[in-house]
Amino acid sequence: MFKSSFLFRHLSLQSKRYIHLTNPSLTAGQTQYHGQQNSTWWDKYGSHVDPIQSRVDLLNMDDLDERHFRPVKPVIPTYQSFSCFHDPIVSRVIGILLREGDRELVEELMHKTFRTIKLIQIGKWTRAKTDDERSLIECNPVNLLKQAIKNATPIVRLTRIAKGGTLYSVPIPMSPVRGTYTAIRLLIDSTHDARPHDQRFWTLFAKEIMDAAQNQGRTIKKKQEIHRNAELNRAYAHFKWQK
Repeated sequence: MFKSSFLFRHLSLQSKRYIHLTNPSLTAGQTQYHGQQNSTWWDKYGSHVDPIQSRVDLLNMDDLDERHFRPVKPVIPTYQSFSCFHDPIVSRVIGILLREGDRELVEELMHKTFRTIKLIQIGKWTRAKTDDERSLIECNPVNLLKQAIKNATPIVRLTRIAKGGTLYSVPIPMSPVRGTYTAIRLLIDSTHDARPHDQRFWTLFAKEIMDAAQNQGRTIKKKQEIHRNAELNRAYAHFKWQK
């Protein structure tokens, strides 16, 4: 009984967190999710005080208020941000690129990648002779990254299913979350595969993003290879519904 109630509570918390992550327009108060109970050490030991979320209260705060001398709890969970520069797709790319916890290095790589894309696109924009040509040139690197991920997202994948002692590669639909992750991994792997010794990572990553945004390059070829393998194994697709 205790185990079933614990699993039910854990699944309910995970479902609330999934709803919040998939719908960024919702706030933490609307989803009623603030992490698992006692998951943070300030909740466990009571060492942090509640923050002030009103500007009026902040201006009227007394000089002897304990918030001047004690640590304050964060206003929102760590997976949210009030910054106008925050983007979920960019944060996910940074998280996949992350190695050994050095997030500042990965953020610097992304900034250099965006700077390279911006310089290349602005050069194309200045060389354009008509306004119609300039209107077709996208100078926002974040939009190019989103378009590249959209073009590189597969719609099917292969999974292994055992039937009669034999493993078959069965094509199944790709979920949106896994499809986005696969597209980002294809972009990163294609950048590493094409990396010569005389060019930096952010230069090649910028070129790969711009090629994928135009439905070209190594990443698109890898996506087409995934679809081609699924097409070759389409005869085993009915195994997905068989027990």
